[in-house]
Amino acid sequence: MYSWVFATASKFGAPCARKVAEHAIKLAATLTTTALSTSLRRDVMGLSFPSPIGLAAGFDKHGRIYPSLPPLGFGFAEIGSVIPLPELQRSLGVDVVSTILSQHHQPHPIPLGVSISMNRKTHPIRMADDYLVCMEKLWKYSDYFTINLGARAGPDLHMAEHAITLHNVLTAIKNKQASLSQITGLHRPLVVKIDINRGNTDSLISHVREFAFDGLILSGDTKLEKKMHMLHTLEQALRAANGQIPIISVGGIRKAQDASDRLSAGASLVQIYSGLVESGPFLARRINALIDSSNLPSPDRLEK
Repeated sequence: MYSWVFATASKFGAPCARKVAEHAIKLAATLTTTALSTSLRRDVMGLSFPSPIGLAAGFDKHGRIYPSLPPLGFGFAEIGSVIPLPELQRSLGVDVVSTILSQHHQPHPIPLGVSISMNRKTHPIRMADDYLVCMEKLWKYSDYFTINLGARAGPDLHMAEHAITLHNVLTAIKNKQASLSQITGLHRPLVVKIDINRGNTDSLISHVREFAFDGLILSGDTKLEKKMHMLHTLEQALRAANGQIPIISVGGIRKAQDASDRLSAGASLVQIYSGLVESGPFLARRINALIDSSNLPSPDRLEK
């Protein structure tokens, strides 16, 4: 039934298909519940994840779908990317997101991450300020923050020629983390998200290690022929991280086996998006069942 609805909605474009998936998730959450096996639990970055399967940023931009995810077998979710000021067809802005998140029950049933980025019109000299504003306004509502370096606004921080800018941005973000932790008494792990398709991956991982960030999200191409490349890059990143940084893998996970392959390759957690839209609201449950039956080991070496 869902596949027919998805196929029909897809004819009207990706936004229509995603809207169908949103409604399906909200409906399914009212009709079912999922008891997760304790073998699925992962302790990463000082947080406890009931399952290693999470929702990737971009699907739930403002935190409105998040409450429906725990009954469907998700172990965490990431909303956003959130930016300081509203932008048409991109984000309602940090103040609206803050209001929405303030209405959610705390502590959260599953960890909630917030991906943060910058506005398109922000001058490169002030780009760090956009990240800092989002951190400050959402600090008490999130469980971790993702620093999205893949935003299509401002300088591409993946590029080697912007190394000094990247260094300054990461310095400001880490200083803000220390300051907010001291002021509020709340520690929030920081994760850096990079796009492997833009290159310079090893250098970026070195920056993540240098600044002692808490985790790394590797985002890759979702095309079928890129899956082996994604696994190879994941294995390379794990070697570059030297077992010191937990890695979250996202991109191209359309079925349960895809997620299992990423976890088997060494990812601590995985995130789904396109597969969820295409397969429907029970994809996380199917992945959990496969992982549980496969007895995949928990990456204890990366627990913090």
